[in-house]
Amino acid sequence: MRSTLLLSVFFSLIPLGLLWSDWPAPTRESRRMPLPTENRMDAKREKSKARKAWFKERHRAPDGVDWLAIERENGAAQFRKRKLPSPPATGAERWVERGSTNQAGRSHSAQRLTDGTLYVGSALGGLWKQPPGGEWAPLGDNLYGGVHWLGVTEQEGALPIILAGTDWGSIHRTTDDGQNWEVPSGLPAMSELRRMIVAPDERVYLITGSWGDYRLYRSDDRGASFQKLRDLGGTPPDLWTPRDQDGLLYLYGDNGLEYSEDEGDTWIEAGTISEEAGKFWLVGSEAGAEQFGGHPRLYLLAEKSGTWLWISDDGGQTWTKGARATDYWGNLEASRIDRDLFVCGGFEVYRSQDGGQSLNRAYDWTVYYNYPATSLHADLMGLDVEPDGAGGELWYINTDGGTYVSSDGLDNVRNLSMSGLRISQYYSTLTSVRGNIAAGSQDQGYQLSQDDVDGLYSFSQEVSGDYGHLSSPDGTLEWVFSTYPGFILVQQGEDRPRMDYLDFPSGATSAWLPPVVAAVETPGDFYFPADKLYRYVYSQGRWSPELWSAQDFAVRRDEYLSALAFSPADPLRAYAVSSYGVLWWSEDRGKTWNKSSDTGPGGQYFYGTALLPSRTDPLTAWVGGSGYGSPAVYKTVDGGKTWSAWAEGLPDTLVYGLAEAPDGSGRIAAGTETAAYLRGPTDAAWIDITGSAAPITTYWSVEALVAENTFRFGTYGRGIWDYQLDPEHTGCYPVQDFDGDGTLCTEDCDDHDATRHPGAEDICDAVDVNCDLTEEADEDGDGYLACTDCDDTRATLNPKGSEVCGDGLDQNCDGRDLACKEAEKSCGCSSGGELGWFGLLGMVAVGRRFRRRAAGALPPR
Repeated sequence: MRSTLLLSVFFSLIPLGLLWSDWPAPTRESRRMPLPTENRMDAKREKSKARKAWFKERHRAPDGVDWLAIERENGAAQFRKRKLPSPPATGAERWVERGSTNQAGRSHSAQRLTDGTLYVGSALGGLWKQPPGGEWAPLGDNLYGGVHWLGVTEQEGALPIILAGTDWGSIHRTTDDGQNWEVPSGLPAMSELRRMIVAPDERVYLITGSWGDYRLYRSDDRGASFQKLRDLGGTPPDLWTPRDQDGLLYLYGDNGLEYSEDEGDTWIEAGTISEEAGKFWLVGSEAGAEQFGGHPRLYLLAEKSGTWLWISDDGGQTWTKGARATDYWGNLEASRIDRDLFVCGGFEVYRSQDGGQSLNRAYDWTVYYNYPATSLHADLMGLDVEPDGAGGELWYINTDGGTYVSSDGLDNVRNLSMSGLRISQYYSTLTSVRGNIAAGSQDQGYQLSQDDVDGLYSFSQEVSGDYGHLSSPDGTLEWVFSTYPGFILVQQGEDRPRMDYLDFPSGATSAWLPPVVAAVETPGDFYFPADKLYRYVYSQGRWSPELWSAQDFAVRRDEYLSALAFSPADPLRAYAVSSYGVLWWSEDRGKTWNKSSDTGPGGQYFYGTALLPSRTDPLTAWVGGSGYGSPAVYKTVDGGKTWSAWAEGLPDTLVYGLAEAPDGSGRIAAGTETAAYLRGPTDAAWIDITGSAAPITTYWSVEALVAENTFRFGTYGRGIWDYQLDPEHTGCYPVQDFDGDGTLCTEDCDDHDATRHPGAEDICDAVDVNCDLTEEADEDGDGYLACTDCDDTRATLNPKGSEVCGDGLDQNCDGRDLACKEAEKSCGCSSGGELGWFGLLGMVAVGRRFRRRAAGALPPR
């Protein structure tokens, strides 16, 4: 099977539109590095068509309903909630972050202060800060949407002012390192933020988009408020300002190049490129301006039929056509100190060292996997150039594998993300009963936990790419099945894992990242839901895909099964849901199927993402999915024949995952686009459990950890988070510290009382405070606690015990055995103690001897 990977993976991905047409198929030696899937198409127009189509399918909504706008409001509601007084804590349930500590996800932007402090903006992982020589710290867990654009202005004697913007037009401002955020005034509702610039005079400029109309805004108070300067039309324009002078702006849009010398109040037209284009990106280099009449070199990327680089050295009056950017996603930057150095890219980073006449690949993406510390990860998401304080410059390269820095124009790079930048994007996690964790991530591959430090795990990246829907038949990692967009990954062995790669069933129509379900009854076998249901049968080291069910699930042309689950209480009973919300149930392990007579979701606006059968009742199950045109969760209590809405308390959202609490309480957890929720079997509604401790991000997966009585969430931007349940004094679960006293419940005598733990100051009062139970016990039943009894195993030994002299025991607990001469003194029997007794005996013996000799019984001396 492995020998077929070369062509099978290549051709299986072509119909999905995932590969460049000229990209080679992976060889046997490169199987650990399948191509990253995020944006592999020609970035001019494709931008990951198949993946975006899948995202749109999962967020299925009625015509005219903007699910993105709904989720932005959900995120804003989470933000507003955290500004309210925190509600009192309920029980001891709490959140614990688990990592990854070393496998960073996507970063977008970086800004460096003069003292060397670095701020980094990530996708859905928020804002991060690293002081010189210090550790990374999250500042944006209370802010939804990520930080694609970052603007920082320093304040003497105070924290900097930070502006954080998203690509879709959300802007927030903080003056206290993210503890509080405010929304600047003067800005309308936006659908796009195309450019944010903090000028040397600390004015802030924005190019915003409102559903196709672009505008230029300026802030004169460092982002507290904005005013509109002008409308820019419908062609996406761009703005650049020299980083060494005030007031000068360059703008390229419908009118060609325009410049302003008065902070954008008035504009002067310059020149245009000689070809029409439909989108523009503009940067410049200030270096050597004195040799060109004071003009910086302007670099313009223009997109029409191809993306071409144009260069101007005279303030935009004339333009020269340079190299073609064949791999470009909208990120570009030019050097401050080298007029000829220009960088841009997409899937990989390209550099020009000859003023834009040529563009050459800076790094081979495959090298990263052997040298992650010194080679760039694939997928360029942002470029920033900052002064280094010594006349040079630092390049910050933001990728799907975190942020890098270069001090020599990208000749060499250093990965800043290998410790502590916890912005992993996880599709799925799977925790072994032995404590090991497998995780499928976006573009950081299939990962396995290595170890943990203070509860934070590091991971090894076993195979590159995107992986989801991890499934195991027995709760271990001996067999793990997951999917990549184009093949199925199989792990065999938990301690020394081996990976196999299997093709999708020939001709099957499935999700971009389709689910797989392990066959519990036959380890090695697994199910593959698509427009039909397949089962892969394992025998002698090989898998054979078989059509498991004759049922055609494609009621509509593009329909497929999007979730499948078998009942733990009855393995013969199965549930399935389609990408159009059609629900099915089976009583013979999925061989034959019945369509639910009352589907609950009721049709085309429900994409089923998650199915959860009850642990104990085979007739009860829950389904979750897109809740923009119908409820997001439904429940059946009759084995799938009918379903009823069970979404009270949830906003309109997408439910990504469902899990049932392992403590027998029947509580269900749900991960959604912006928060996590919990609902008990008799609760009237779901409750938001995200609180103020967990991040506002996408909770993509959730699993129940039985041994720990914990829900483990895989988030899409902030790594893995555990929600530890309170067992209400019914048991102890190993990794939990319910009362927060610093002692795990396995070592705590009462994990619901923070005053009782090992090392606590204790007194002898029959209350065990320091968890040394023997001190407070009366094992021998003599009425004295062990902490006052000299021997708590013998009832005759206690502080009121009757002492017996000379027996080697301390009956009265005074610390010694009573000597018999002391006993005589106490009773008045002898004044000589033991010598008096011996003297008396000696006298009796002498008397008897004299009498015998006198009688002739003894010879004379």
